[in-house]
Amino acid sequence: MFESYQPSAVMEIRSWSPEHTNGGKALSLQGRELPRDAGAIVADGFRILVLAPGEWMLICDAQSPSVLHEQIAAELASQGAVLINVTDGLGALTVRGPLAREVLSKGCGLDFHPNAFPVGRCARTRFAQMSAIIEHVDAASSFHIHVARSYLRYLADWLADAAVEFTNESV
Repeated sequence: MFESYQPSAVMEIRSWSPEHTNGGKALSLQGRELPRDAGAIVADGFRILVLAPGEWMLICDAQSPSVLHEQIAAELASQGAVLINVTDGLGALTVRGPLAREVLSKGCGLDFHPNAFPVGRCARTRFAQMSAIIEHVDAASSFHIHVARSYLRYLADWLADAAVEFTNESV
């Protein structure tokens, strides 16, 4: 029902510029405007999750953090944004299966119904009493839960305990 997930690179993109946070000029990356809708995900070579106005998380499964940073940091800096490598500070688990939504619902108040949290959506929330970013990955009810790396063991234990109700055995 859940397994470890570690992307090659995880970066935060931040801008405190009023033009990026108040709906003015859009920030662009490699010729594409970054979305502004909190909760949106754009997948095109890497995934960009919109966490808040002026705050995005870039996830790449194919390039190392140093290569990715080298490729895009200067472009973002020229627009008044910064790129922060958080690859080593975050870890993730993938929760999947027909009961994934029910298990996740036990950890926070988000509505995981497909109409409310469809594929390609994300949310930063409190999950099992810790800060987390939840990303709906595919139609097979797969979700990535990103947390501080020091909480991964706790998250795995919490998910195993939460799933017992649905499996009648420990995961």
